[in-house]
Amino acid sequence: MLNWPNLNLNNFEIKEYKKLIKRIQNWILKYVKKSNAIGITLGISGGIDSSTLAAICFDLFKDNAHFYYLKTKEDKENENDIKQLNKILNYSIEKIDLTKEFALFSKKFDLKNDWVKANSKSRFFMTALYTKAQQTNSLVLGTDNFNEYYLGYFTKWGDGGVDLLPFANLLKSDIYKMAKILNVPECILNKKPSANLLDNQYDEDELGFSYAQFEEYIKGNSNIDKQILNKIKEFNTKTEHKRKLIPKGPKF
Repeated sequence: MLNWPNLNLNNFEIKEYKKLIKRIQNWILKYVKKSNAIGITLGISGGIDSSTLAAICFDLFKDNAHFYYLKTKEDKENENDIKQLNKILNYSIEKIDLTKEFALFSKKFDLKNDWVKANSKSRFFMTALYTKAQQTNSLVLGTDNFNEYYLGYFTKWGDGGVDLLPFANLLKSDIYKMAKILNVPECILNKKPSANLLDNQYDEDELGFSYAQFEEYIKGNSNIDKQILNKIKEFNTKTEHKRKLIPKGPKF
């Protein structure tokens, strides 16, 4: 059972987060219209971020909200979580089984069960999502929150290769609180954060600190352990290239 953040929201917090949800919806709608698109495409991982964003977009775009669960392995627990989410999305999540295709790709490049394989899978997924987006004239939404964006905890040109990042200025704890208000299933609220690209892969284990500790750092808590402080700074520094535009060569 996840014990962070505190999801016992008071009436004022509920009111403010409902306002935030409306602002996110208006922001997405503005960019979709500006791009002459008619909807959105979103990959559903079974995690808190994609589930919350799907719930935000579902009523906004109706039949033009395209949700896809991209499968490359047997994962009954995660699929059961997605089934629960699918109920509140009126069974609009489409499953695309890419198990055979990714297995062939992995064999071709001799991918092992490591980060090369994980990042390749993320880029494989994004290729599929952009194919669907082009077919439906929709924009691809990314799910990275501020914590992940600041730390560079995403795959360059994988889950980081998107048209819009609605959550990039919001803390992970904000996503949980919106999820609670939007009635995202408890099984998703309570699961350990994971990119789910490798077996037994969990965000906080890989980072070496919790999202709660990261948010204490961002809020200026001076009592953060020095070792954790250095890890956070190191993640931010070494992933700076992910947050910048591609460098252009010199002009003639």
